[in-house]
Amino acid sequence: MNGLRDNKLSPKDALLDGARILGELLFKKGFEVRFRGAGTGSGGNFAWGEFVRADRRLELHFRASLGLVRYHVGDRSASHEFYMRELGVSDRCQYPAFSNDPMTGFEALLHDLAFADDFLDGSAEKLRQAAAKEEIAERARQEDDMAGNVGDKRKIEQMHRCFHQKEYLEVVNLARALKCPNRLSESERKMIEIAQTRSGSNAGEKQFRPDDPN
Repeated sequence: MNGLRDNKLSPKDALLDGARILGELLFKKGFEVRFRGAGTGSGGNFAWGEFVRADRRLELHFRASLGLVRYHVGDRSASHEFYMRELGVSDRCQYPAFSNDPMTGFEALLHDLAFADDFLDGSAEKLRQAAAKEEIAERARQEDDMAGNVGDKRKIEQMHRCFHQKEYLEVVNLARALKCPNRLSESERKMIEIAQTRSGSNAGEKQFRPDDPN
């Protein structure tokens, strides 16, 4: 594996390299890539950009790997997870893909974009429906936070950091300490499953179940 594929690039360069992978499809659909910025946050260095065509945007954020992926049409937007669920293809999706190779996430997203004709060529009606459902879910999540579901958010953020640092057993332990594990996203559940396998915690220990925190 060469330096372009082993996480030695800056977030900006990795994002631009990943945009070339997505451009195999998106450039043909009339989208242009626009780099929006880079900086340093609590989780380290990051960069973000978009593919843009008229009122449609595919928003991409990169830190150690491709992270937030969000589809926009006009003033409505939905995450990749909610949009693929609305399209009925979640079980066939490859993104998110957890790998030490920073380009794997872009390759997985390119695979999933094959399902997104609604966004690429169509009316984007499914995207608008996904956006409405995500808004409802987000309001419910905020109400849970206000009701006392405070520590879980911090634990989930720590889980992501530990996963990228290959501290897989700590990811599993944090997951078991969650107060409301049923609120985990599909990608977070997948991350925990991978951490269980890589840490060897499947053997001789009770497996984490999102609906059984005990």
